Amino acid sequence: MLRELLIGIVGGTVSGVSPGIHVNTLGAFLSDVGVRSNLLLFAMGLTHTHLDVIPSAFLGVPDEGTALGILPAHRLVLRGRAREVVRISLWASFLAVLLAFPLMPLYLRLAPLYHPLLGRFLVLMLAVFLVLTERGVKRLYALFILLISGILGILTFRLGLSQPFYHLFTGLFGTPVILLALQNSGKFPAAPGDGDILMGRNSFLGFSFLGTVLGMVASLVPAFTASQAALIGSFFSKDERSFLTVVFSVNTANFLFAFANFLATGRRRNGIVALMDPLPGGLLTFYLLAALFVSITVLLYGGPLADLILKLLERIPYKLLNAAVLLFLIVLSYAFDGFLGILAFAGAAMTGLLAVLLGVKRTNCMGVLMLPIIIG
Repeated sequence: MLRELLIGIVGGTVSGVSPGIHVNTLGAFLSDVGVRSNLLLFAMGLTHTHLDVIPSAFLGVPDEGTALGILPAHRLVLRGRAREVVRISLWASFLAVLLAFPLMPLYLRLAPLYHPLLGRFLVLMLAVFLVLTERGVKRLYALFILLISGILGILTFRLGLSQPFYHLFTGLFGTPVILLALQNSGKFPAAPGDGDILMGRNSFLGFSFLGTVLGMVASLVPAFTASQAALIGSFFSKDERSFLTVVFSVNTANFLFAFANFLATGRRRNGIVALMDPLPGGLLTFYLLAALFVSITVLLYGGPLADLILKLLERIPYKLLNAAVLLFLIVLSYAFDGFLGILAFAGAAMTGLLAVLLGVKRTNCMGVLMLPIIIG
């Protein structure tokens, strides 16, 4: 049991800190070679949610759960607060695990009550609200970005790609950041800072609780993703730190509650859970305790690991580093899905850049998921 937990933590660490390598991809690879331990997969998925901040904040390469946190995280990194961003992720994820305990009885009552129409209605309201938060002519720009990204999503999902979310989210949210960074030279953009979280404890706890609740909702409604839940959280957050606290709490809570949903109803709400063998619901307490062990373990080594990675990044010319990462992402895109993958990746990158040029929030690019859901 301990061996499986530790191997899962190692696997989640590898996927978490590696640009472009999602835990679902690694999990699918392990399953293909005969490694299908539920406990190992659980530990790997949970560990990934604690550490995927590192490539998304330092290099601009997101996965679905952290896509919306890229720009706020980059703003803090550029101000010399890289270590703080990592600590926000680690502690927000840890609090999400703790806060899941008292919320779990309520969740288990709600999980069987889900109806698909509810998810479509929530996403429609979210899309309308997102456009209306822009001002003046930017509302039209926002609607345009939402629609064009939605069309991109519809077309991409119909291509039968093995990793559609990789191409879409890396292109929409990560590639524009990397391309803009290529205009700069020199080394890592700023000193990493001291790592202190510059938020009051009550505020941090409150936004962690908000993120945990939103992550719980996201795991109930398959049409309502972790990024969309974080998008709602953005309307309540005051600044980068509070927003990132919500994003990272949502990411971890969504994974944990999706697993609980799997035990309670048999529904498979994410890629890692989809790889698992059926389990009896009575094992939930055991897995919650395993989650606490995993979270505490990652909390202990996550900071020093990020420091080590930061030291390595500081020694590499930043422009060369970003160029190498971009090339790696393109190669991965081709490796996953050939020229069709490259096509989807390029289309997403152009859409993300267009949002930047039009001066609207790149959260409007979440139309890539919203429009396909709304139209069914």
